[in-house]
Amino acid sequence: MDLVESESTSEEDQKTWESHSHTQDALPNSDCGIGHRVLASRSVLALAIDEQCVFAGLQGGDIVAWSLETYDLVVSVHAHKESVLGLYLSEDGNLLFSSGGDSVVNVWSTRTFERLYSIYSHHDVGDIFTVVYSSHNQTIYCGAQNTSIQWCDLSEEGSTLNQASSAHPSKRTHRFFDSRGPDGTRAAGSSDGALSDGGRVLSFKRDHHKLFAHHGYVYSMLLVKGLVETAPSEEVLLTGAGDGVVKLWRLGQDPGASPSQIAKLQNGDPVLTVAVEGSLLYCGLAGGALNIWNLDSQQLVKRITRHTGDLWAVHVIQGIAICGDSSGTVKKFNSRFEEVGGWVAHEGTMLASAAGRFKDRQIYATGGNDNSVGIWDLTEFFMTQEELPPISNDEMVNSLAKFVSFKTISASPKFAGECNQGAAFLRRHCNYLGAKTKLLTTGQDTNPIVFARFNATSPDKVDKTILFYGHYDIVGAETNRPKWRTDPYQLTSINGFLYGRGVSDNKGPILASLYAAADLARTKTLRCNVVFLIEGEEESGSQGFHETVREHKSQIGPVDWVLLANSYWLDDFNPCLTYGLRGVVHANLVVTSDHPDLHSGIDGSTLLDEPVKDIAMLLSTIVGRKGKINLPGFHDAVRPLTDAEQKRFEAIADVLLPQHPEIPDSQALIKSLLHRWREPALTVHSVEVPSSKSATTIARRAKATLSIRIVPDQHADEVAANLTAYAQEQFALFDSQNDLTVEITGKSDAWLGDPNNEIFATLSEAITAAWTPAQEDPKRQYPPIPQTNTRPSTKPKPSAGPIPDLRRKDSDDSLASHVERVITSTTTSSAGKEAARKRCSQTAATVPTSSTLTQGTPTSTEESVALPIRTKSDPDQTPTKNGPAIAAGVAKVKPMFIREGGSIPTIRFLEKEFSAPAANLPCGQASDNAHLDNERMRVENLYKSREIFRYVFANLVDKS
Repeated sequence: MDLVESESTSEEDQKTWESHSHTQDALPNSDCGIGHRVLASRSVLALAIDEQCVFAGLQGGDIVAWSLETYDLVVSVHAHKESVLGLYLSEDGNLLFSSGGDSVVNVWSTRTFERLYSIYSHHDVGDIFTVVYSSHNQTIYCGAQNTSIQWCDLSEEGSTLNQASSAHPSKRTHRFFDSRGPDGTRAAGSSDGALSDGGRVLSFKRDHHKLFAHHGYVYSMLLVKGLVETAPSEEVLLTGAGDGVVKLWRLGQDPGASPSQIAKLQNGDPVLTVAVEGSLLYCGLAGGALNIWNLDSQQLVKRITRHTGDLWAVHVIQGIAICGDSSGTVKKFNSRFEEVGGWVAHEGTMLASAAGRFKDRQIYATGGNDNSVGIWDLTEFFMTQEELPPISNDEMVNSLAKFVSFKTISASPKFAGECNQGAAFLRRHCNYLGAKTKLLTTGQDTNPIVFARFNATSPDKVDKTILFYGHYDIVGAETNRPKWRTDPYQLTSINGFLYGRGVSDNKGPILASLYAAADLARTKTLRCNVVFLIEGEEESGSQGFHETVREHKSQIGPVDWVLLANSYWLDDFNPCLTYGLRGVVHANLVVTSDHPDLHSGIDGSTLLDEPVKDIAMLLSTIVGRKGKINLPGFHDAVRPLTDAEQKRFEAIADVLLPQHPEIPDSQALIKSLLHRWREPALTVHSVEVPSSKSATTIARRAKATLSIRIVPDQHADEVAANLTAYAQEQFALFDSQNDLTVEITGKSDAWLGDPNNEIFATLSEAITAAWTPAQEDPKRQYPPIPQTNTRPSTKPKPSAGPIPDLRRKDSDDSLASHVERVITSTTTSSAGKEAARKRCSQTAATVPTSSTLTQGTPTSTEESVALPIRTKSDPDQTPTKNGPAIAAGVAKVKPMFIREGGSIPTIRFLEKEFSAPAANLPCGQASDNAHLDNERMRVENLYKSREIFRYVFANLVDKS
């Protein structure tokens, strides 16, 4: 099938423009849904999910929690002296119950994560594997290692006990580990980390204890209603144990009443977990079998033996049994008990699972001894064929995973096929989202442009158009592949970050903008047209882009605003808007001789004009001291600094300095930014002598590669012409026997937008609406996370700490591989350098660079919770339309208006071609590592970018 629609066939054009079919290959499809992974410090033994977080109980006694919105770590407490073995949430979600190997049950407030109760037993019960809570009876039930079940009525008023009491499990002598040694003495007990304290300390009453409830460890408990025919609202307690029996206990209506056994079901193998849906009981057994019982008839309905490892986790969702075993594998079985899918969730033993709903999404979490929690979105699996799947954030991430899998490397011809496949995928996905699409050819050996159009759908639509520009091509990852901690072409979610080549530059922002437009189009609230031009040659100089856009300008139509998302925040904490970019002229200066390569000992003399000497002298005439560019009149066009812009730079310093103590001098920062963003600069990138093989060779050819960064009012064509003329003029003064060739290899004009115009004003409002919390959430007033909790995993996982330097000492990119030996080395410092050193020692201030602002940024093993700078709330500017309402008194997040020193050739071209103002929205953080190893994008940044685009597409027309 041809990738490009024929321009000569009107029927083909009509088919292209009306392509709205939601084909199966365009829909995301995965057995395991969308997966995010967060890393824990130790094995994950218990899980629970509420409406905002996933809680995990860890080996060693910690309880941690991650946000289901951003996957950031939000809670970390040392909750038990031994491992946390069980977690349970109350029906209203306000209480979290934890049980552990320290024989204690703790009760926590999910609002503040303060401990409300700590309950222990007078009996030596050993490990407490499982805990549940009856909200109706206000009673806790737990199952223990000594085969007992215990219960505690929290509604009873009783005296608070002392945790220091000798009866407390922490004060008891262990029969084995605390036994006397050969000399009759006991070793001093070790002191673990400080436990969370507070709340009432209670004990299970001596008569609230049913010893030998089973003849094996009690591993699992479940509360179920509707099993008592005469009292359908009464709860029944199900317990599963190592004796292979599941027992049903009637609790009665009285708080604190003793459970009475009403039935038991013999499974043969130890029962590790139980789940109920309707009248069916699912039992996960040691050895891997899944037994399904009819609770009404108490008959075994089915025994499934598809698992090979112990079945530690079973959940039933809408008739689908989801089971995880000790090999890390999850399998799904339908209501006919047929296997309908599965996936590998962990690289070790899967020990825990939990299911819940988050924003109408069906969430399934798994934990294991690989020190990680997998968070899976199974929403689409449970949809009927007639349902149109909502275009959720997790679906967007799933689409991004497919997009990243295409190696769309434009610089290498061998990836031409993948580039075209990536373009075809993007076009099909635009069709699925509701856009009209077309592929525009850019040349015989170049990649096509994906053209997509969302027409306005709102009843009060306005005849205006926003053009979004992006690129689907990427820089290859093969050069630094050993430094990647994950497969660069397989999207991996770790600790709230998405890792993969192109995820930040530029595939993630592209999908965020597409999904934002689709959101509005589907809900009939898109008030203007949104056009997308996504090219495949940006990383290779945008070959053919200008000509193709001009050729198809009538199809693109009139454009009122141009929007890009092709840059990054200045640091990792503060949202930005980019209103200016420098232009660039790339050039090669090539000096060649009529002679072949010569030997310096035989032919070297003052009579011989050597190409390398000529290059050195020529460069010294073009650029002078402190980087001054000597082209005639070059600096005349540089605009003076205005008061308004000076205030913007001062505002940047005011925001950055409090978060970056490594920059002690605000004036040094401002000076650095001024020179990097709004002053021209010349850089000599390399001087090549390709034929030189020896330290005695006089090369016949030398090439210097340089670039000149230019600013507004300096035109790239004029600078290129002046460079060529000036270089030839200066070279002629050398009276050299050699020849000079000046090659201009690329050029683009600078761009300077108006930060006060309507598109920047709307973007600023959108950033405030997205990044400012709608209100202070009292449910999540958690204590600070202790720094000691970021212990790296001891297992060799793809998680990652600081990335080691994996370069070999003798590799091709090592300096040692190019130099045989150094006899002597002398460095002479000029007077200027000595003076600069003296000044630095006096002021103790270094000149900030781009890397300065990413120093101290957390690595992938740490939790990067970026907290944007907030300003005092201004009620007159609080955005509410198509964005969250900002509560009165909540500090508002304001973007920093920045310029950048780099260049995007297309932005100024699109502005001039369509006579439309442009704006650039940075989506990623400074530490995203675009073009480098371990490129990433924070999940929250991706989601917030979608919100910002949606706000702009909905509200920009009101500014016109």
